[in-house]
Amino acid sequence: MSSLGERIRRLRAESALQQRQLAEKAELTPSMVSQIESGRLTPSLNTLGRIAAALGVPIASLFDGQAPGSIIVSRKKDYPVVTFDGSSERWTVLGAGLFQGKIRAVVSTLGARSRGVTTEKVVIKPGQMKLFYVLQGKVVLHYNGDRHVLETGDSALLDGGTPHGWENLGGKQAAALWVILG
Repeated sequence: MSSLGERIRRLRAESALQQRQLAEKAELTPSMVSQIESGRLTPSLNTLGRIAAALGVPIASLFDGQAPGSIIVSRKKDYPVVTFDGSSERWTVLGAGLFQGKIRAVVSTLGARSRGVTTEKVVIKPGQMKLFYVLQGKVVLHYNGDRHVLETGDSALLDGGTPHGWENLGGKQAAALWVILG
């Protein structure tokens, strides 16, 4: 698998854009684009959206897909990491990567006593199910106005199109696996 920065550089070259031109179109600094392409900076989801729009491609194009009948082994060090402006939440995108612009499987970490991003940041179709599995910590899963306390090893199956989010109740980092089914 190629790195996120390498894929962005390849797509930029295919569009015959210089780093400076991509930066202008994405309303970023040339230095930021350079750091992202070299792997020295992990972009936020908002920044990835700007880059994808500037390149005229869906955000899924920034992540590797899988050819039918093949296997791709992903190494932990190569997983793309997505951050969110104003949140301690970080997503490590697993080997399933992105498909049609929707995250298929991510390990999400959340800082002590903080809330994750809201569902408005991540669009999913109503009726498309999500599995939420707590890898570490004690958390609250907020779902359609209700609070569900879950601990390490607990899971929930939910309609991803209904408003939801999560919150870390503990004094240490919490981790959860989110998988979009279907």
